[in-house]
Amino acid sequence: MTKHAGFIVGAYPCAPSFHQHPENKETEFWRKLTDLPDIRGIEQPCLEDLHPSGDAYLFKHLPQAWDIVITGVMETMRRRGSQPGFGLASEDPQLRRACISFYRHIFEKVSSANDAAGRKRILAVELQSAPLAGTQNIELATHCFTESLQDILSWDWPCELILEHCDALDKPDARKGFLPLESELAAISEAKALSGKSVGMCINWARSAIEGRNTALPLEHLQACQQAGALGALMFSGTATGGAYGEWQDVHAPFAPFTGSEVACPESLMTVDLAAEMFRHAPLETLSFAGIKLLEMNKDASVDHRIAILQDGIQAMNMAINKK
Repeated sequence: MTKHAGFIVGAYPCAPSFHQHPENKETEFWRKLTDLPDIRGIEQPCLEDLHPSGDAYLFKHLPQAWDIVITGVMETMRRRGSQPGFGLASEDPQLRRACISFYRHIFEKVSSANDAAGRKRILAVELQSAPLAGTQNIELATHCFTESLQDILSWDWPCELILEHCDALDKPDARKGFLPLESELAAISEAKALSGKSVGMCINWARSAIEGRNTALPLEHLQACQQAGALGALMFSGTATGGAYGEWQDVHAPFAPFTGSEVACPESLMTVDLAAEMFRHAPLETLSFAGIKLLEMNKDASVDHRIAILQDGIQAMNMAINKK
């Protein structure tokens, strides 16, 4: 087996707190998660805090050696539910400034988390482009996004900034409806030219597959990012064409069944072979990080079932790397 530093695990959609279960279940979940092998750290959303029970709770239950990747996607989508103009690429000046202020909040969380750990524990912050919902003016949205990036890059970040691509607004029946990849690459290139600072790109397997309504686009997006010299990370969430995880929904379906898997998600389109193809083109050692973000759909699922989904995901990732 290939030896590597481990994966970033977006465990929060599998956590009992995601379904508002009592804290004792959450504590059991984190205790069992820390027993799994090959975890480098976690991807965790920042809302007001990094965990529904507070930052101190999260830090208490994480191994000291684990890193954290903070994502802004959950709070961005929560606010867009009532404020469709909230986003870094928004044409609404007031709500774009509100989104920049949210990332300033994350910036302060990075510093406090690092101070609490006595080291640079935050590996990266994932941003999302988020234009004005329903806009057709991609050029203006890209300009707005570039301006937001310049502002954010002016802060003295002690971690990497990674832009996570989500399905694009110019495709039918978009789920997120954010900027097209070429627009995001143009924005980070211009922001770098103006600021001298870089933003990497993260390809999330499901979000690219959803955009193309096919399983080939994630690899095409990966290669486009490589050609631009911008690929920084890969995250593996799945999507499906039916069953509990819906049809082309952005709900982090587990891997399709593979030899040794415990959790059955036969409708999932994300396979070990497709992940292996991604790693053949972008070996783990060339990335800042790679990982999984998987959802337990059943709100009444046991802690052990929630852990089994993540354990399967880690096993699938190891198999993919070793198929290279």
